[in-house]
Amino acid sequence: MTLTSPRSTGRGRPVVLLRVVRAAVLAAAAALVAIAPAQEAATAPGAAVELQSRVFDITRKLRCPTCVSESVADSNAAIAIEMRNQVQSQLEDGRSETEILAFFQERYGDWVLLEPPRRGVHLLVWWLPGIALAAGAGGLGLLMVRWTRNARREGTEAPPDDDDLARVRAALGEKEPS
Repeated sequence: MTLTSPRSTGRGRPVVLLRVVRAAVLAAAAALVAIAPAQEAATAPGAAVELQSRVFDITRKLRCPTCVSESVADSNAAIAIEMRNQVQSQLEDGRSETEILAFFQERYGDWVLLEPPRRGVHLLVWWLPGIALAAGAGGLGLLMVRWTRNARREGTEAPPDDDDLARVRAALGEKEPS
């Protein structure tokens, strides 16, 4: 078997070897084309799960406009479902969590956020529990100081003298000990 073409130009081109290399390159290209959709399908469920996880995390921070005490993630109201779809489409468009929360805050106001922003009047919501706790601890400390002072005062009083004891016994109708 000869590796050169009978119609060789004198350089002795290996025609059979060329055909083998071309076939190998075509086979590799075909394999890559065949593997690409399979690999995309293999990574798509992981990406979908990650996307749904991010949607859930973001919608846990939003209040449902219909059922005010629930988050959008927990609610089954039509508006909550629409808001979840909106969050998903914005994530697919490449928006960040901050941008998405700002989008809903712009449309619904600050009350749509389950965790109010730490500015303006909302600072009262953040500071009031701490202030109440400090006031309660201070009041309890003041009461404890008063109780201990009264206990000391009662413990340092002089014992009753004989005249006081005689008066109490006379009022109770008891006889005096001899």
